[in-house]
Amino acid sequence: MTTSSHTDFSTTTIPWQGFDHVAIITHDLDATVHFYSEVLGMQIGEIYEARDGKNRHCFIKPGPIAGQGLHFWEVPGAPLPPPFETLSWQQPASITSGLIQHIAFMLPDEAAALTLRQRLQQHNVQVSEITDLGTMRDMTFLDNNGTMLEAIWLKK
Repeated sequence: MTTSSHTDFSTTTIPWQGFDHVAIITHDLDATVHFYSEVLGMQIGEIYEARDGKNRHCFIKPGPIAGQGLHFWEVPGAPLPPPFETLSWQQPASITSGLIQHIAFMLPDEAAALTLRQRLQQHNVQVSEITDLGTMRDMTFLDNNGTMLEAIWLKK
């Protein structure tokens, strides 16, 4: 008599370890690199030139993360998402299925947030008021592609 071993994979835990990267389309990689490096002060990786049927692309790290961060692919003429009516989430005109609603970046404290706020204002980037979220605070703004970004930090 033979017995068969059956594993129920629907109950097996998958050991995810977070994100490695999120791929995002930009119509202008140079403008995106400028915004994320010069305005936000993030680390820009190597810019890979177009070849073998692939467009230019690069990785941008928002701090000391294990993964590669944001992976921007340049597609000239790519349509931009609908413009946000305000810097608040879930505005009807800006909701599109499958579109990234926003990306939230963690800051260490309010001092870093205030420094970022001044930097955004110096670069004429519209930024929301600081919002109290209970144990956290945040503010939102748009990148050069119209993607809503959030800076969030723990209250002390």
